[in-house]
Amino acid sequence: MVYKLDEINKELLRLLGRNSRAQFSELKEELAKKGYELTREAVEYRVKKMMKEGIIKDFAMFTDPEKIGYQLCCHIEIHVKDPRKRDEVGEMLAELPNTSLVHAGTTIFDIACKIFFTDPKDMFQFLDILENDNRVKDFNVDIIRKTYKAGPITPL
Repeated sequence: MVYKLDEINKELLRLLGRNSRAQFSELKEELAKKGYELTREAVEYRVKKMMKEGIIKDFAMFTDPEKIGYQLCCHIEIHVKDPRKRDEVGEMLAELPNTSLVHAGTTIFDIACKIFFTDPKDMFQFLDILENDNRVKDFNVDIIRKTYKAGPITPL
């Protein structure tokens, strides 16, 4: 279901997308700079309502992968032997602590994921496991050279 967002809620989502830890009073001040005069309580009400309606799903932490030991990032596209096993493989990948994204596709791949590795040896060990998984037909691996954006999406 698509929710109709007014301009104030769109701006709140943009602000929270840049800083999900912003206090309601800070959000109030930033909204005032855009010409929206709300009380701190009104801002809190709007944010909590968007949370209740599922528009805001969570406030997340983003780490710098290199600073916590990950040196490689790979985009992996997987074809499963049996389409009925797609969810099983996807859920297995989603459980890995070094996986940041897993989704199912419709034509080019069955599952794609973004996984971080500490070094080439770590990556090759994982690829050996994937290669020996009897649910996996084949896969393609692309080492990601640069990420231009990682984070939340906000309204247009």
